[in-house]
Amino acid sequence: MQATPVSQLRIYQEAPSPALSRIIKRFLVIEFPSLHRDVHLPETNAVAAFSFRGACQIDGTQLAPAAAFTGPRDFLRTHEHRQSHAVLLAIFAPVGAHTFLRLPLDAVAGSTVSLAELIGRPDELHRLNERLNTAETHRQRVALVEQFLLAKMRSSTPDPLMSAAVDWLERGTTDAKRIDHLARYIGLSQSALERRFKRIIGVSPKQFVSLARLRWAAQLQATGADLTTVAHTSGYFDQSHFIKEFRRATGSAPSAFFRRTD
Repeated sequence: MQATPVSQLRIYQEAPSPALSRIIKRFLVIEFPSLHRDVHLPETNAVAAFSFRGACQIDGTQLAPAAAFTGPRDFLRTHEHRQSHAVLLAIFAPVGAHTFLRLPLDAVAGSTVSLAELIGRPDELHRLNERLNTAETHRQRVALVEQFLLAKMRSSTPDPLMSAAVDWLERGTTDAKRIDHLARYIGLSQSALERRFKRIIGVSPKQFVSLARLRWAAQLQATGADLTTVAHTSGYFDQSHFIKEFRRATGSAPSAFFRRTD
């Protein structure tokens, strides 16, 4: 689904500063020299995107705001990056976005909305966009967004119980990760755990495991592993279970999907 090869994209990556290391996983700056179409698998992490040049269309209909926030989602998303589009992405840790927003994360799950709608201050966001556009280096751009995020954070410490829950779930994505086991480990009732997890993370614990396992499988497939190896290594019961779950999430079998996106 690409109009130009990935190799032609210009990609800059930077780790967050210590002050944001528990909030942000990484920063990416991506420049698209010509029209580029891509498809994105379901995702557990929220993303703040700052388009400082050009434009991006989402799912063939919605033009992405210059400063946008996308919550976790359990469906495919397509992007059409117009010629000369350049964007800085702040990819949140699963527990990180809640320290930044003033509303439950499940309220924006599956959506891309203007940051101005979520936090206000449209004039400040406009000035940030202008400064990102005129900055001389990507490192300067990352520093500008870090300053913005630090100023808007409601707390520098993510929810400790949900941090522990995510750590527990990410130690493995097998079916053995039962939610009742997690509830006992965390020390909450199952219903309290699920409500709090959805509010902080944006999806249920069961959805989180399913989405994490799917993305792990996609990463393994990208290394050239066969589908049987991918299924078992990712924690699926067998290859047919993997194919069923992948088809449910993407609308196509893994082999067909990866042929289209290679």
